[in-house]
Amino acid sequence: MNTTDMLRSFPQALIFNLSKEYSINAIYGEQRKLLAENFDLTKVIKLSMLFDNGVYNKLLSLLHGEVNSLSITFLNHDYDVYLNTGEDEENSLLYLIDITRFSNVESQLKKSVNDLVSKKEELQAVFDLAANGISILDHNGMFLYANKFFQNMMEYTMEELYSESCISLSSPEYANASETAVEKAIKYGSIQNFRKVCVTKSGLHLNASMSLSYLKSRDEIVMITSDITQDIKYQEELKCQVELEVAKRTEQYEIMCHQSRLAAMGEMIDSIAHQWRQPLNGLGLIVQGLKHISRSETLDKESLVEIESEIMEKINYMSQTIEDFSGFFRISKTKESFDVLHSIEDALRLIDVQLKSHNVKVSIKSKEELSQEVIGFPNEFKQVVMNIVHNAMTAIVKTSQKNGAIDIVLDSVEEKLTICIVDNGGGIEEKNLDKIFDPYFTTRENGSGIGLYMSKVIIEHHMQGYLNVQNHNDGTKFCIELRCKESK
Repeated sequence: MNTTDMLRSFPQALIFNLSKEYSINAIYGEQRKLLAENFDLTKVIKLSMLFDNGVYNKLLSLLHGEVNSLSITFLNHDYDVYLNTGEDEENSLLYLIDITRFSNVESQLKKSVNDLVSKKEELQAVFDLAANGISILDHNGMFLYANKFFQNMMEYTMEELYSESCISLSSPEYANASETAVEKAIKYGSIQNFRKVCVTKSGLHLNASMSLSYLKSRDEIVMITSDITQDIKYQEELKCQVELEVAKRTEQYEIMCHQSRLAAMGEMIDSIAHQWRQPLNGLGLIVQGLKHISRSETLDKESLVEIESEIMEKINYMSQTIEDFSGFFRISKTKESFDVLHSIEDALRLIDVQLKSHNVKVSIKSKEELSQEVIGFPNEFKQVVMNIVHNAMTAIVKTSQKNGAIDIVLDSVEEKLTICIVDNGGGIEEKNLDKIFDPYFTTRENGSGIGLYMSKVIIEHHMQGYLNVQNHNDGTKFCIELRCKESK
């Protein structure tokens, strides 16, 4: 292949054979077709006929030897231009090498570099404006970089930090733990919320929380540090406030428990008076009878045994009454399994005389197969039953109900035992229904207002149950819900 053939097939180029006066003798190169598509090459005899003035003047600077090469844009292509002068200096070859593809790559590369620089500046701004200390460490924990927040927090400049490590800035008691944290971050990839005490340049001790993440490809550790000194101080103050508030509430609760017990004790003493009145009257009659018999001197052994039996029966009854009431006031701090039906019967027995004296009938309805075992505090549960039944009795008496009735119904719903106590005492005014369980709220003239409140506390807080109230027909309906023993 001769030189002319080589020039004709020269890839991605336009080659002009120029005379000394810059007339075009011939045009070569693969892109001659591109030129032919835009110009009538039979009429093009001078270089100035192809290029605009700006490009042509640049080409003249090359042709005059003022520059060795240049770059132009021609027919939407980018070219690097070179001049090769022949030995006779009569003719020269002007090479236009198409670099469009490379220009695009260079442009994209420049754009990528600019984007990276922009992102770096953005990240730098984020790092410096972050509300936490951000630093980069080598695998020994030495500082490679730290943002402004960390520098200000620790009172070190970046130049000073280059000779420090996250271990050297720890208080002595945390030095080993800090070294271990770095080792764990490298071994496991990261470590979260590592707490320690840091020492600033001025000697100030800071409580800090740190998270470390290991960058394996760079063999570096990113560390984020938060100053939690104020948080810990706030938590300690809050803890003291909570403890103080708990102590106040505990004291208030104990006072209310005591008041509730005193109120219950007053009612119990009243019940004991009712329970003992009849046997005491009986004992009085026996004593009077003995006095009469002694005068008549007709007392035989058989009569004496009969009198003794009657006296002991009444004394045993009174003794059992004392035992029942004393058992009621025993406080248990340990939950135990107990039979709800038996506890209800025990509670009713304590005020049975009062109920009968006011002609109030109490009925208990329960299915035989019903599970009545629950876990809780039996004496406290009895107190709840007594409070509700006593209130029901008081309401019945207040409304002068001749056929006073209290129905206690036991049932189970979805492994929960329900105890509903229903009376016909006229119900509760609608405006008071939402306040009935509030402490010290009462509608009775001499009521303490803590009985139902304590009942609510016992059922819902002590025994994790539920207690509610609603008006029902011509009375009130209290419902207690407790979890059965089998479903604990």
